[in-house]
Amino acid sequence: MSATRHLVRHAIASVVLLLPLVGCSGLLPKSEPQQIITSQVHVEADPAWPKVGWQLTIAQPTAGDILDSRRMAVIPTPGRIEVYKGVSWDDTVPNIVQDTVVRAFEDSGKILAVGRQTAGLRTDYLLLLEIHDDQAVYRTPSAPPEVTLVVNAKLVDYATSRAVASHTFRETVPASGTAVPAVAQAFDAALGTFVHELVGWSLETGPQARAEAGKAASKNHRGGPESDAR
Repeated sequence: MSATRHLVRHAIASVVLLLPLVGCSGLLPKSEPQQIITSQVHVEADPAWPKVGWQLTIAQPTAGDILDSRRMAVIPTPGRIEVYKGVSWDDTVPNIVQDTVVRAFEDSGKILAVGRQTAGLRTDYLLLLEIHDDQAVYRTPSAPPEVTLVVNAKLVDYATSRAVASHTFRETVPASGTAVPAVAQAFDAALGTFVHELVGWSLETGPQARAEAGKAASKNHRGGPESDAR
């Protein structure tokens, strides 16, 4: 019996010791509630875009640490970058950009095939994207911010690994207000404009690059400049 009473006393003591810890759990910092924002971008195809017979792979875009995340970046004062507290995108910024680009090419109906680099698509060209800026910028404390998006794009001939074209896209869209939904709409507007310009640029640049490569190959086959001089 004494052994049993000893075990009971030990169990009661353990419970008593745990009670202060349970009581203190309310003092621990609570996780920050998150407002999840879903990007709503649909890119309308331009009928003037050329239709091409080649295939394109979209590489995963690269970005700095702050932009390579789900957070919505903001510059409240010059030289100081932060993120909106309690707000996040439903995916990382590079993934959102890549998904929007892939969908825009697919919906255009102007290209033979397009896919992400991880899809294993046999491709003719590789599109590399580097996100330099994607944040809300306050020019003055009293006015709504404007969203600045800067992305460099390189179109690479997959067979030769040679960049055939490079262009930096810069988009600036003023937000209609300072509330998160208004700022998110400005982010979407900047992304939509960029992707529209990117698709048109890629479709026009690819055929030009192929034509120039064909001319160079024909010249080499004929024996180069010396042959032409004769």
